[in-house]
Amino acid sequence: MNEILAYVDWIFRALFSLVVLFLIVIFWERKFSLFFGGKSSLKTKADHTLHSCFLTALCTVVFFIIGNILSDHIITLPMEKIALRRFFYFLGMVNLTFFFVSLFLLHAIRQCGFSSIARSVSYLMFIELSLYLIQLVVRGYLDISYSLLNSFVAASFFICNISAFIILISYPTKLLLDKKHFGLGNR
Repeated sequence: MNEILAYVDWIFRALFSLVVLFLIVIFWERKFSLFFGGKSSLKTKADHTLHSCFLTALCTVVFFIIGNILSDHIITLPMEKIALRRFFYFLGMVNLTFFFVSLFLLHAIRQCGFSSIARSVSYLMFIELSLYLIQLVVRGYLDISYSLLNSFVAASFFICNISAFIILISYPTKLLLDKKHFGLGNR
């Protein structure tokens, strides 16, 4: 079982690294227009999609890192078990709420429409927010701990995170394949 978890962890890290690589490559190509360009930099639907995907990937990476750091520190706090659970799940919900607020505000500031990728990742993060709420109520307030529910929630978090990273990687992969296909057609 530990070997499977080790492989899953490596897959997760690889997908996360690909999303970070996407952010770096796109940022390098577009420089600061992704953050500071005016509405004039968003001329086509492709520009809106690129900016929306960049903003979504950025928010996902930033809030994923923040969530991991918070989780690591919360677990080490010297608190009573139930209070610690409540605090953990509540901060998970706060982190995801800030993700939604940041994603919405960045899109509004840039006057950029939500791409299908941004919507899909948002839906997945909403599922995670709901799971945090369920865990807060069931484990934090009712103190019910069913191994089946815990396994379901852990698997759901894993599936949502992996799916979000795969969705985020799909756009740069499509761009890369289109560039290669376009480049081969011109030779």
